[in-house]
This record gives sequence, C-alpha cells and structure tokens, in this order.
Amino acid sequence: MLKNRLLAGVLAAVMSFSVLSFAAPAIKADETGIKLSGVAHVQDQGDTPGSFENEVLTLGTRGLARRLESITINLDNGTGLEGGLEYRVHVQNIGWTEWVKSGEMAGTTGRALRLEAIELRLTGELAEHYDVSYAAHIQDYGDAQGWVSNGLSAGTTGESKRVEEIKVKIVTKSSATAYAPVVAYRTHIQNEGWEAKWSTNGNVSGSTGKSQRLEGIRITLSGNNVSGNINYRTHVQDIGWQDWVSNGELAGTTGMSKRLEAIQITLSGSIADSYNVYYRVHMQDIGWLGWVSNGASAGSDGFAARLEAIQVVLVAKGATPDTTLAGVTQRTSYGSFSSATPNQLIDCGMFSGWTTIGRNTYYITNGQFANGLTTIGGSKYLFRDNLLVKGDRMVIDNVLYYMNDNGSIIRTVDGSRPMVALTFDDGPTVYTGQILDTLEKYNSAATFFVIGSCAAGRKADLQREYALGCQIGNHTYNHPTLTRCSAEQIRNEMKRTDDVIEAAVGTRSTIMRPPGGSFNQTVKDNVDKAVIIWSVDTRDWENRDSQKIINNVLNNTRDGSIVLMHDRLSCTATAVKTIVPTLISRGYQLVTVDELAMFRGGLKNGKAYYSIK
Repeated sequence: MLKNRLLAGVLAAVMSFSVLSFAAPAIKADETGIKLSGVAHVQDQGDTPGSFENEVLTLGTRGLARRLESITINLDNGTGLEGGLEYRVHVQNIGWTEWVKSGEMAGTTGRALRLEAIELRLTGELAEHYDVSYAAHIQDYGDAQGWVSNGLSAGTTGESKRVEEIKVKIVTKSSATAYAPVVAYRTHIQNEGWEAKWSTNGNVSGSTGKSQRLEGIRITLSGNNVSGNINYRTHVQDIGWQDWVSNGELAGTTGMSKRLEAIQITLSGSIADSYNVYYRVHMQDIGWLGWVSNGASAGSDGFAARLEAIQVVLVAKGATPDTTLAGVTQRTSYGSFSSATPNQLIDCGMFSGWTTIGRNTYYITNGQFANGLTTIGGSKYLFRDNLLVKGDRMVIDNVLYYMNDNGSIIRTVDGSRPMVALTFDDGPTVYTGQILDTLEKYNSAATFFVIGSCAAGRKADLQREYALGCQIGNHTYNHPTLTRCSAEQIRNEMKRTDDVIEAAVGTRSTIMRPPGGSFNQTVKDNVDKAVIIWSVDTRDWENRDSQKIINNVLNNTRDGSIVLMHDRLSCTATAVKTIVPTLISRGYQLVTVDELAMFRGGLKNGKAYYSIK
C-alpha cells in the first residue's frame, strides 16, 4: 500500500509539473518515515553525537576551527522501500575512501587527519523517490558552497581545507528532479582560487569582465540512475593538451599561473545513451562562444587566449540547449577558434579593423586580412601569414624592417643603398652612453666589440646597446694579444666574454675582433666566429683629437667600410656627434656588421673581413 501510494504521488507530481510548469513542493522526510542520526569524531573532542532538528542532521562544530576526522551516519528507513544510504569522505593525505553504508564509519581516528570533502548517495528504490542533500561548513569558505545532493562533492580537494560541520537532509523528489541527472563544475580562477560553490546545469562558473584566466576545473555527475562517467581534458598554456580525467578530478593546474585555453568534455557509460553534454566558454577578446558537444574543443588553439568562464549542461538526446541560458547570450555560433584557420574571424562577421585575439593581432578590412607591408592610418606595418609582426625583423624586397613589440616599424635598412658599419672597441665605459645617445637620436645602429672584464660591471650598457638594435661583438675578456695565446687560452677568452654578454642580453656573440687586429690561423680556428677587422682606422687612441677623428672618417669612408673607433675615449664620443649626421646626409645608412653582411653574402666563421662590399 505504501509503495503504491508513493508511486501514485510521484505520478501526480509529474502530471502537475507537465501541466503547470512548476515543481511540486518537497515532502519532509519524517512525514514518510525517514530519520537520520550520527556521530562525528571532532578534533580535541572525540566522538560527538549529532543533532537532528527540523529534519536536518548536523554533525561537527562551527566557530571553533576544529576539523572533522570521521563521521558515522545512521538512516532509519521506515518507508517500506528497499535501499539505503552510502557515503565516502576525502581525507587529508589519503584521498577518497571507499563508499560505506549507513552505520559505518568513514574517515580516521587517532591520526589527526582532517576531512576535506564528503559525498552521499541513496540506493535502490529509496533513490527513486528521495534526494539526499548536504552542505559542508568549510575552513575559510564557511557556508558559501551551499547545498549539494546525490553524489556531488561538498567540501574541497587539493586545497588543504578542513570540513568543520556537515548538515544532511532527505526530501522526496519533485517531478522536476525525479530522473534528471545533474552536472556540476567548479573552476580555479586567477587571483581568487577555487570557487566556493559548485555551478550546475548551465550556470556560469568563472568570471567575465575581470580579465581573469581560468586555471583549473573539476566536473562531476550526480542524480538518480546515473551510471557512467564524465570525462574531460584541458589545453593549458605552455603544456598543451593534458591527459583525460574523470568525475571530479583536476584538469588544468593550480599554483602555476597558467591559463586554460580550451576544453573537451565527453560522457561514457549508460548516461551517454540518453544524454549529450554541451558546453561553451567565455574566451578572452571575443566573449561567449557557441555551444559544442561530446568531445569537441571549446576555446582556442594557437591564439594563446585565456578561458574566463564556462557553462556545462546535459541535454537529452535529440534536443539542443538554448542559445540564451542562465542569462548568457553567445556572441558567435563558433564554439572554438584556431589560428590554423583564421578565416573564422572573418566568417563569423564579428571583426573588422585591428583585431587582437590572445597574442595574435590582425588587421581586417573589406573581408580580408592585411598581409605584407601595409599602410594603416599613415603608419607602416608588416604582416606575415595574416599576423602582425611584433618584436622581430623581416626582409621584403631587399629591405630589412625592424618592428617593436607593438608591431610598429622602428627602423629599416635598404639593401640597395650605401651603408657603413661604425664599430667601437674596448668598452663599455662611461662614454658608451654618449655614443648611444647619438645613435638613438638619428635612429642608427653600430657594433660594439666589448671586453668581458669591462662588460661584467656595466651590463646596463650592453642591455641598452641591444635594445637600440646595435650588435655586440666579442673583444676577449682580458684584451691579450691572441697570436701569443694557446688554443685553449683563446677559447677561454671567447667563452668568458660570451658568458657575460649572454647574462646581460640573453644571447651570445656571433662575431669577434682580436685586440690590435692581430690574428693567425690558430686564432681563426678557435674563435668559432667571423673575424672582423677594419678598413678605416681613425687612430683615435693615438691622436685623441675629435676633429682628426671626424676628418679621418669622412675622408676615407666608402660603401661597405668598417670603421674602427674606441668608446673608452671622450674625444670619440664627441666626434660621433658630427660623424653620424654627416654620413647620413651623404646618403649612408649606419648599420651593424651583421646587417652590412646580410645583403652581401653573409659571414663565415674563421674568415677575416676588412670591409664588406
């Protein structure tokens, strides 16, 4: 009789929901013969009986900062229905325990290990008519997580937070929840950590409008007659696609400051026979993407763009989720974007003009990407394979273009025009900065052959040389005459100086100049670099006269000349103020040795160059 009465009630509730479109109110558990009791093992207290008031069982304490260490829950089933209660707990340093039945202990005693999470579920006929709901009072989070039910996790894992109190209640199912499975998910957000509360059935997890990346996610299933798994994996910054995980396990990372860039989710087991899993993400620089399902990628590939929020929902086979759900309207029907197929950015109709997705910048006009050398708003930019070239150099039509980190062209070298390489030895010194000031003023470059022992204490000068586009060459560490050195000594001089250069600017030299210009075959065989001599010797070290230096350079420089000066002399720094603008006015481009050689056959290690024509 009781079973028939309950089934009739459920059917009536279903009919009521179908006609009136609202859920029937839940019936209190004690009105149908279910009561709960239990004991918690509490830090510093030991076994502590629970209380059962207003149909809610409470175990543990609050306000005392005491951990639960184990729980035992008793279910008195007076309904006449078959089935019972099962539960498991997540224990510090151990993880999830096995499921235990009503009246059995879950957790530990005497080991001072905290409970961190709990899951409960009903079984048998009891699960067909009732829900078990429960809430955890969590260290630092308090009650923020709220109530969960039917196998979802209450508490945290991987966060080292204790559960201090749990509440449990059992209510009859309404027609709305009788047979529907629940998907729940929780994300780890930049600067905030794990969300305290699980999001369910299409609600938003994450944030929008804050430019905060998702870093990790956990997804799980619950509900009556749920048999199967939810499986998922994420594409993580600098890592790529991770392995698949399932049922509440961590996908992504925490504590590594790495963004999620894409996600794939699937169902397996019998639940996959009745449901599809749909999901969509809020992507950096675009917003909400369209729904994808059953293992398809949501997010981006190759754009280095962060995911900021996600929605996940289970939909019965043959149906699809609404484009507007939980107050969210997608901006595009595309569920993912790939840098390998950038025409998506045009086809979706969302973008024109300057378009930045993650690290990639495009310019779209008249339904096409800008490519090659392009003038936009009076300024010139370079695009390669649709992408704006940033912080790099590129040769087009025998012209070398340099771009800053914003993509603006900051300097050019025309291979068809005359060019000269000014070179400076024996630095860096207190006068190096004055020479750099002049080069920067006229947007020109030079080559500095540095002595390692000097450069070790003046790394800022090397960094400025490098930032201005100058070339740094190796002039040995202690300035010895290399023709008097052994092969091992030569290699050591090169290595020590390159170590200093690399420590300052992140790269080693590719050219060298022997002190005094002295070299022999042993030198050429052991420097592992091109040997750069000179065609114009200012002899500034000897005359120390600015005007004589100026005259020497201006009277003897030709296209392809390599000019020798020393940045340890104040007279040279003064002379450069006249030399640079005068050479430019005569049609010369002032370039590095590398740039001079780039258009004229390049350089070979072990070969000596006096000029490059």
